[in-house]
Parts: sequence; C-alpha cells; structure tokens
Amino acid sequence: MNAHTTEPTGPLHGVRVLDLSWGIAGPVGILLLAELGADVVKIEPPGGDPFRRQPGYHVWNRSRRSVVLDLKAEEGRDVFLRLCESADVLVETFSPGTMERLGLSYDALSERVPCLVYCSVAAYPPGHRFADRPGWDATVQARSGMQWEQPGWRPGPVYLHFPAPSMAACFLLASGVLSALIARQGSGRGQHVRTSLYQGVLAYTTQIWQQHERAPAGFHTIMAKTYPPGMHQTSLFECSDGEWIHASTMSGLAPTRTPEEILGVDPVDPRARSGDPDARARFEAHLRAAYARRPRQELVDAFHEARLGAEPVGPMAEVFAHPQFVHNGMAATVDDSDFGPTTQVGVPAVLSRTPGAIRGGQPRVGEHSREVLDEAGYTAAEIDRLLDAGVVEGDPPWGR
Repeated sequence: MNAHTTEPTGPLHGVRVLDLSWGIAGPVGILLLAELGADVVKIEPPGGDPFRRQPGYHVWNRSRRSVVLDLKAEEGRDVFLRLCESADVLVETFSPGTMERLGLSYDALSERVPCLVYCSVAAYPPGHRFADRPGWDATVQARSGMQWEQPGWRPGPVYLHFPAPSMAACFLLASGVLSALIARQGSGRGQHVRTSLYQGVLAYTTQIWQQHERAPAGFHTIMAKTYPPGMHQTSLFECSDGEWIHASTMSGLAPTRTPEEILGVDPVDPRARSGDPDARARFEAHLRAAYARRPRQELVDAFHEARLGAEPVGPMAEVFAHPQFVHNGMAATVDDSDFGPTTQVGVPAVLSRTPGAIRGGQPRVGEHSREVLDEAGYTAAEIDRLLDAGVVEGDPPWGR
C-alpha cells in the first residue's frame, strides 16, 4: 500500500520539509512537524537509510514521503537544489562538515533560496571545542555528566537506556524551526537554526546539578539507585498482590494523612535517615514490610484520599492496551509497509481547531521518488533517465 494515504491536516499544512536526518533527534523532531500538517520528504541515500530497519524507525519515519537521491553525484545535487526551491525547511543531522563538502551548506543554500529555514542538529553546539566532532547519544551522555548524575545498580556512572539527549533535542529542533517560520512571516527570510544533543542534556537534567559544586559527603550514595537504595528508590514498593506502586509524598497538595499513618508504621525523621545509611536501610525494610501487607489498589485509593501522590506501576504493553490510553488517542493503529497493522503512539500534540493526524506508516525506500520529482517539474522521460542513471532510486511506474 502507499504509506502516505491520509490527506494532510493541521496548522502546518502547506509547509514542506526536506528531511536529511538519521538517528533519533532528527526523525522524531520532524515527525512532530509532519503530524501537524507539514509535507515531509525524506531524502535517503542509494539503498535507503541504513538505520530504517531499526524498530523505532517504523514510528519515527512515519507520516512522510521517501525519495532516494545520490547527493554525492553532481546531478543528484542538482535535483536536490531544485527540490530546495519549493521547500520551506531543511533539516540535516550529518556529521559536522558533511553538508559543506557536498556544497549544500547553509551559506550556499541561503544564497540560492533566501526564504529557506535550515536546521542543523549536531552532537555539540557551535563554538564548543568539540563542535567539529561526530557524536552519539551515549557519548554525549558521558561527556555531559549525565551518566554520573544517574548512578545505578553499582557504584559509579551508568548508561541511560532512555536516550535523553536525543529526545530533548527533538523538541528543540521542532520549536526552533517553528520559531524561524514565524520570524520569516515578517522578514521574508529564513535563517540557520542550530541545536545539539549536548544542549538536549541541559534541557533534561534533574534539579540536583546546582548541588554538585559543593556536594556534601555521601551525596552520591543518597541519590543512588543501588541497593541499599537511595532516597528516590524508596518510592517504589511491591504490594501484597505482587503488584507495584509508586508512592510519592510530593503531590503539591496539603495532605490530610501521612504515608506512615496510612501504612500503620512509626514515622522517622527524614534528616536522620538521609545521613545514616544503616538507619535508612532499617526504615526501608520497615516500609517494604508494611506495603507488602496491603493490596495495591487499596493503597492507591488511600493515598489519593489523603491528597498524596501515588499511582500503580504498569508495564508499557499494559499501558498501551488500556482503554483510557486508546480513548485519548495516545495509541493508534498504523499500517506499516513491512509489518502491516501496528500499534504505535498517537499524535502527541492535540489542537482543538486544527488537529494533526498520522499520515501513514514508514514509506518504502524511494516510494515517492517519481511523485516528488513530478511535482518539482521533471518530465516522465527525465525521471526515467535519472532512475536509469542511478542518481534517483524508486518504484518503477506501473507497466514499465
């Protein structure tokens, strides 16, 4: 099936984006624009994006069209420049210097297409001493201190499974592009929007960095996710029915009862247990025994009634199948070109007057090459010649 089946809707209808991205930050940031109505054309290298077979790509690359174009060939670059003339936005996440070597830098393209908004997402920001160095989510986590900030099951830093730098940078990408499009309405000119995974780290850090410069002795132990657990892990408890609860005292409301009153245990001064690992471990064991005597839903109800924060801990598969999750449009059935009907996350931003929409699953490699070049003014014979020369790859016309 043609993966680009749903007519465009949303406030960005009429905006065309050329997608030269790979990884996580670029594809997910562009996905936000695509499902708010932008016409996204993904430009893939011959053979297709080498990362498109990663499971996440089937979500991150949906709602766009695919054109395979050899940018290393002069004629391929000529085709790309022609596509730029009808584009509003270009997003690239190549290693630093790649676009310059191709002759497709911001300076070169802005001279040819002054209204183009050109967005670059690198590992490190402009002016950083490693601005010219390629980088990946894991390496940026390491250099930024994020892996030190999130200790885990043993002493020392740990790798975060959640790609926090990339997931924050995707929102920086989208907000930067939208801001540049708004500015263009007044000036008529595009601009270079630049962000990075490193700046994504700064958007997602927790509120303890301000303590690191003068951190007290034992600070790292207090915050740890190891066993005996640090202070944050004392929010997770197994209940009598084998289910888990996250019980937090920071609800922002004035509680009518304390967690200790609900559980029937004697309170302990938080200052005493935070500075004494043995006291903290004893209190932890005391709490766990109390939670283990009560079923989860009974405790959740009691915490809510007392204006305390508490929710059940559920696996993702259970969450995606929950009727409330489906009813709110947070889960959607998307027809993927490889897997058929799949359950994916829905459109994350909900607009009341101009809602966005999922426009189809991940397209096949080069599925829309002929269609997009036809829109750019190429004749059928010209497209056939480009396909035969290997400058463009795509589905052949029916009957060819």
